[in-house]
Amino acid sequence: MTAAVAVVSDDNHSGPGRILSGIFETLDRAGIPYCVLHGYERFSQQITSDVDCMVSDDVRPHQLAALFTKNRENLINADLVYWRDYCFAFAGRNVDGSRCFLWLDLGVDYNLSNLKVYSGKEILEGRQRYRQFWVPVARIEFGCYLIRKIAKMHLDQEQGRRLSALYGRDPVGCQQRMAPFWGAKRVSRLAYAARSGDWGQVRGHLRSLRAEMRCRTIWRHPWWAIRGQARRIGQRARLVCWPEGGLIVVFLGPDGVGKSSVIAAVALGVAGAFNRTARYGFAPGLLTWLRRPSGANAQPHAVPPRSAVMSIVRAVCYWLVYYLLCYRLRVRLQLARSTLVMHDRHLIDALVDPKRYRYGGPMWLLRVIWRFVPQPDLIVLLDAPPEVLQARKQEVPFEESARQREAYRSLVRSMENGHVVDSTRPLEQVVGDVSDIILGSLSARIARRLRRNWNKPPRTSARLEANTPRSPASTRR
Repeated sequence: MTAAVAVVSDDNHSGPGRILSGIFETLDRAGIPYCVLHGYERFSQQITSDVDCMVSDDVRPHQLAALFTKNRENLINADLVYWRDYCFAFAGRNVDGSRCFLWLDLGVDYNLSNLKVYSGKEILEGRQRYRQFWVPVARIEFGCYLIRKIAKMHLDQEQGRRLSALYGRDPVGCQQRMAPFWGAKRVSRLAYAARSGDWGQVRGHLRSLRAEMRCRTIWRHPWWAIRGQARRIGQRARLVCWPEGGLIVVFLGPDGVGKSSVIAAVALGVAGAFNRTARYGFAPGLLTWLRRPSGANAQPHAVPPRSAVMSIVRAVCYWLVYYLLCYRLRVRLQLARSTLVMHDRHLIDALVDPKRYRYGGPMWLLRVIWRFVPQPDLIVLLDAPPEVLQARKQEVPFEESARQREAYRSLVRSMENGHVVDSTRPLEQVVGDVSDIILGSLSARIARRLRRNWNKPPRTSARLEANTPRSPASTRR
């Protein structure tokens, strides 16, 4: 399961509720069986975490992604901004225009801690209609919910009341769902707690209940356990080698454009599309670990540059090594965790303002190094006239602010992934434009991934194929 990202909706007509309704309608129209596992009673009030569903294993993840992408405007009203296996994230708008996010975690089997608890076919065969979507029957939901709470070793009063309500609908069926995971004595205690509503003794034995559940599950299906653990290791290794969810964004601009404020606001504005955020600066000083940081230099151009020899040695033996090894490894691990990595200082800045970094060597060397270091996904230039820059900060002369602005604009316009954003407007508008650029980049990346999956053989019905887009080449044929 993916980490939950809080998304709150005032009612089912607000952003996350409308997105979820559109997703369910899309699946129904495509003839794809699905089933919401739990928490569906709150959908009319709020959605506070990712939505867990079962889906038929006849449909592959890339076909679902294509289906969601095709219906993003007419049904879902949100863009697909994250996709890894059967986990999807959508970015849309609330009724007031503010941004909202919804995480949808689909599964073909009910797994917990890499152990297969129930098969998806078993859950989907017993589903029933609830309002505008499908939910499991009481005994199935009771079994899934109880096992989930014990596996997480968390069972509060509200969750206990929910379990008791489900048990009251089908006591015999619920006891049958507990039998494969615990012995008769513990099944009897769990059944008593469900009947009476007193889950106090169960809370005191969650650890032992979880241990027995795991042992019995592994004993019944040892190959499922081995395959699940191997799949988990393989997925983590694949994500480190080929990250799918994170993004590297470099913010550029002379002093006074407001990078710090924009970065802080953007981190909050698009946090729902990522598992976490991280902020980086330029390559740290060689002796930073020996002394306390002295803080920001109020006069960055007052310190004389190093000699050409020392500048070359520092650029080759430290900057290049840092970005190729230390930085690459750290950022790769961050991207594997679906992290938004943001830079307020980067090696690119040295191409425009080498004096700030006391670089006195040839500029062609920095351009060569730039070609070898890990490239960012997006480069955002916060642009403002020199008059505005000088009104905000006067760390450099007016002429230098004007020179840096033109140099940044010329550099970014020559880059395919470069974007220029006017930072003289109110902060909310600037952050909105930058957020649109970031989320648009995520959607475009998913579109590129989908184009690479056109040639995979279908395993779905003709009805699903009719609702998924085709590649231009296949259409011409």
